[in-house]
Amino acid sequence: MRQAPWDASYTHETHRHDVDLAALRSAYRLLRRISTLTALGSFVVYVVLSCYAPGLMGSKITGELSLGMALGVLQLVVTFAAVFWYGRSAQRSVDPLARAVRERAVPAGRDAGMAR
Repeated sequence: MRQAPWDASYTHETHRHDVDLAALRSAYRLLRRISTLTALGSFVVYVVLSCYAPGLMGSKITGELSLGMALGVLQLVVTFAAVFWYGRSAQRSVDPLARAVRERAVPAGRDAGMAR
């Protein structure tokens, strides 16, 4: 159960833990939104162009390669890039915060005699 700041047992460590958890949630939320909107946004653009600009999507770029086919292949590249960026960014921003939260929580559990 979460303690209120006016509670006598609410300490600086409890406040720090709450701040760390809020920062972790915020970093994770931002990371999720950016990667999801990148992949989903590019897909929506592709679908809208396919529906409302078939002439443009059917236009030839080179040889038998149409703009629609090139954008379809680019869709795979964008999706894999979003997944790669998500993993790399999580390692740099979210994982250190999660590690800090875990390290603050585990010593409290060890002091109370809890086994890991």
